[in-house]
Amino acid sequence: MSDTTPDPADISNLPFFTPPASPAKQPSPGLPNIEHAAARLTRAAQRQTADAPAAPTPLTEAAPSTPIAAAPAATLEFRSDLPWEDIAIIRDEVSRELASLFSESMDIDAEQREQLAQDHIVDRVRARVDEQTRRPGEQRWEAPLQDAIRQAVFDQLFRLGRLQPLVDEPGVENIHINGYDDVWISYADGRVQKYDYPIAANDRELEREINMLASRSGEGGRSFTSARPRLHMDLPGGARLAAVAEPVATRPTVVIRIHRLVDVTLDQLVEHGTLTRPAAAFLRAAVVAGVSIVTSGFPGAGKTTLLRALADCIPAEEKIVTIEMERELYLHKIKDRHPRVVALEAKPGEGERGADGRLPGEITPEDLVYDTLRLDTQRFIVGEVRGPEIYAMMQAMQSGVGSLSTLHAASADDSIDRMSALMLSRGNNTTPVYAYRMIEQNIKIVVQIAKIIDPANGKPRRIVTEIAEIERGEEKNNFRPVANQVFRFDRSTTSLIAAEMPSPRLLEDLVFHGFDPSNLGV
Repeated sequence: MSDTTPDPADISNLPFFTPPASPAKQPSPGLPNIEHAAARLTRAAQRQTADAPAAPTPLTEAAPSTPIAAAPAATLEFRSDLPWEDIAIIRDEVSRELASLFSESMDIDAEQREQLAQDHIVDRVRARVDEQTRRPGEQRWEAPLQDAIRQAVFDQLFRLGRLQPLVDEPGVENIHINGYDDVWISYADGRVQKYDYPIAANDRELEREINMLASRSGEGGRSFTSARPRLHMDLPGGARLAAVAEPVATRPTVVIRIHRLVDVTLDQLVEHGTLTRPAAAFLRAAVVAGVSIVTSGFPGAGKTTLLRALADCIPAEEKIVTIEMERELYLHKIKDRHPRVVALEAKPGEGERGADGRLPGEITPEDLVYDTLRLDTQRFIVGEVRGPEIYAMMQAMQSGVGSLSTLHAASADDSIDRMSALMLSRGNNTTPVYAYRMIEQNIKIVVQIAKIIDPANGKPRRIVTEIAEIERGEEKNNFRPVANQVFRFDRSTTSLIAAEMPSPRLLEDLVFHGFDPSNLGV
């Protein structure tokens, strides 16, 4: 990309790409070329209708949106080996055309925005091919390449740019980036492969592209620069990005995690061998009974997927509030089973910290819990707990009925020490005895999940390794809670088996809500 080419981040600030102030109703009077713009919208809609494939069958995986359909031959390699300099030029031409058509005051919704962009992209690519045809000896872009170029331009304007082909690739779980030309892909079946194509012209451009994604999301306080070298955010299509820029890292370092199973149930996890049917029945009854549950495990173990499956058991009529640092649960998108979901996301803030240690504009998970207490919330779900969110989790579990959360820990017993350490790190005169009491009073079940290599086929497999009840500890140990295993992992069968009986009070609650004690062998 030459120095005269606008930065990718500049495109997101053009009037056409800024979110509308209100839903599109009536076009503003006096705008230039409005009849021409309307005609383009009509032609784009007609073309899209004519070319649209049949409606897809609903899947449990999050399907990426591809408004401009690529050719059937558009493999990952084909979509990666494209004339990216030409694509950048076309992208900039389209963005300038769109910005010149509309003023900042014009109301236009996202669907119209994308339809109009598609029409301009088609026109620009056609014009480029016409130029190639008129020039003797110049190679003309063939139809499959034209399709891929149109898709790539659209992806750069509205999706993830040169990262989109990787996200669209079936089976990809994680994308690891250590500089623009050092990219590795990990698949669900355990394969790890180096990606043979650069994802930017250089590291500087990579940082600008990531910054564009942060700016385009419309979330204040999220940027990716040397001044703010750490970024965590959710991406379109059910992916999550974590990035570190220079000078903290020697090169821009990015990890993208793709959540394939967004709409998932406990029964599906049983079919995948993640847990047994008796264990699923136990957890289903626990959720319906309003028992607070923490899913625990290492990164990539499947904690969030398991949390979604547990949330599926919440009765549809109950109101749910999800509180996350970066939105990744997406329960608000499953309207058929979760019609009453309020999805909240914390805001990092900007500038210098004040006397209270907070950044201007910062909104923490604790703030969100406090705000939602007045929203008549029945169920709180606090996403991944890595630090101060522990207090938000505790507040949610005190205030709601059957709250859910996730935690990084090696076992159910280790989760107790992990939670107490997070609480003690906050300070505020917190003592171990107080931390233990908060854990014992507010958390009833810990579900440990892990990713193992199945000895039967040598492939990765996610399994629940234990389900434990948190009970009060002894005074000689500062009342440290204990994790009594109700189900434990049997290495000989690589499956869960019943271990100890739950406490009489917990068992009584579960039986009342439909649990059959015979699932525990009694």
